[in-house]
Amino acid sequence: MRLKVVLGCRAGTSLPLNVSYHLASAIYRAIERADARLSLELHVPNRPKFFTFSKLFVPKKNFRIDGEKLIIEDEEVHFFFSSLRDELAAMLVEGLLRRPEMRIAGSDFSVLGIEVLEEKEIGREERFVTLSPVYATKAVNGKALDLYPTQKEFYEVLLRNLIRKYAIFYGKQPENPKLKFKIESFKPKRIQIKDTWHRCCEMTFEAEGNPELLELGYKAGFGGKNSMGFGMVKLA
Repeated sequence: MRLKVVLGCRAGTSLPLNVSYHLASAIYRAIERADARLSLELHVPNRPKFFTFSKLFVPKKNFRIDGEKLIIEDEEVHFFFSSLRDELAAMLVEGLLRRPEMRIAGSDFSVLGIEVLEEKEIGREERFVTLSPVYATKAVNGKALDLYPTQKEFYEVLLRNLIRKYAIFYGKQPENPKLKFKIESFKPKRIQIKDTWHRCCEMTFEAEGNPELLELGYKAGFGGKNSMGFGMVKLA
């Protein structure tokens, strides 16, 4: 299920430039209001959460940057949410309807509207554009090495990540688990989650291969740390 959540705020509201972690916290709190058991399940470490969300969008880019702060010069913002598990999206909606507000990094927002978006049918060849940057990493000598599309390992990590999520969600290995990626353009980004910086990238790309894996990426996110606001895409 895919959602668009529209939030109201005071013009001049200030947020950190790196807002993904704070938005993730607000999403978790809303789900907890609706289903505490489900919220606890989402906190199990080292398991995919099967949801992702976008950046926070300001209409017509009506904002300014002041040092490390984003100053919203509008009274409305929105973000997108997507999950392979419909009950997760349903509980987010219920939590926001029970208390139609979100507190993000100390700033208060009211919920103006929630729209359920049409999910497109995913085929063997698709073109995607990111709504939040894709994060791919590999372990080297016990440390995480972040990857960019200029590195061959980037694509290998994306595929392994999708296969792992598929196996955990469906309880079986995907048939013919092959994908080809072609990056049309990408923009490197650095995103801070708590005290750690992550190299990642916004991009437009084509993908061809197993449609079930592509559908999983479309619904639950490509790459890692999806539940922290990485890897959400839309069809280009």
